[in-house]
Amino acid sequence: MHIAGWQKVSLVDYPGKVACTLFTGGCNLRCPYCHNSELLEGPLPAQDIQEVLAYLDARKGILDGVVVSGGEPCLQPDLAAFLARLKEKDLLVKLDTNGCYPDLLGEILDRHLVDYVAMDWKNAPEDYALTVGREASPLEQVTGSLDKLLSGSVPFELRTTVVEQLHTERSFEKIRDYLEPLLAKKGKKIPAFYLQAFKDRDTVPFAGFTAPDKKSLERYAALLEPLADKVGLRGA
Repeated sequence: MHIAGWQKVSLVDYPGKVACTLFTGGCNLRCPYCHNSELLEGPLPAQDIQEVLAYLDARKGILDGVVVSGGEPCLQPDLAAFLARLKEKDLLVKLDTNGCYPDLLGEILDRHLVDYVAMDWKNAPEDYALTVGREASPLEQVTGSLDKLLSGSVPFELRTTVVEQLHTERSFEKIRDYLEPLLAKKGKKIPAFYLQAFKDRDTVPFAGFTAPDKKSLERYAALLEPLADKVGLRGA
């Protein structure tokens, strides 16, 4: 398990919980607005797993849980085994994922190795490849992961980081139109869908990206209301 970095205490990464956040190295996508581009490739730092586990043991009763983020955690070949070790410590476990590995996600859900999943939904179908910086769109795999989440019992959220140069009102109309038939077939809604306002920082690979204003974000959120029990804004 390659842990490239960690935040020992976070009050924001796991909703309503005090958590330790672990960042895995490597990602299969190249989103041009990525906040964690230093974790994508090349020589990556590696944290001592035993040190991390010892810290979690020492903070028992203080930490509610652990967030496994990235990068993309599902690239780690021993992810399921590592999550099982965390669950043995009686910690809540949240997984952040881009949704590109539905089979592994399904295994994790079936084995009850996580308590919460936050999955990215990057953009409208025709803009997905551009938004993730790849020639081939991973939309089929991401849709498969959503199907696994809807079929399971683990609480989850979808989230879109909204970038003014990549998203418009039409983007969210098309997201709604794409997801509505899937949700109707399942007879379910998404528990929560969050729009996260892009925030620039020095690790973003490309300059010039900005966030829409709050009124625009509110319009976009209103378009998603038929899909989810809760639609909210973050960072606006």
